[in-house]
Amino acid sequence: MSDISGGNDKKIKQKTIAQAILEVMGETNRPMTSQEICQLILEKNLYHFNTSDPLKMVRDALWRHDVKTGKRSSPNKFFVQDGKYWNPLESSTSLTEETQEDITMIDFEASLFDYLFDLEDLEGS
Repeated sequence: MSDISGGNDKKIKQKTIAQAILEVMGETNRPMTSQEICQLILEKNLYHFNTSDPLKMVRDALWRHDVKTGKRSSPNKFFVQDGKYWNPLESSTSLTEETQEDITMIDFEASLFDYLFDLEDLEGS
């Protein structure tokens, strides 16, 4: 039997969309539109989008972690929207490793929920 792991047994952790957004916002240190955020994430290769519409995924992540949203959103709030611009919350700029793991799990759960919700809509059509 051949080894297909490439000799790397360690699991590589990929950033979540929320972590990539926070990284971009931390580097620019200014309010940004979702389009600007998405463009920088793509340019810096901070997240691998497995979709043809990465902007929608960025917008969804911003919405899930927006302080103004409640229903079907993350309990962890990292962003605030002001018109068409987004800002990080002051407390979210220095996340602990534990909080980052929470973001990963919540983003996964929200993505799974959105996927299942979309399937339900397709089956109902």
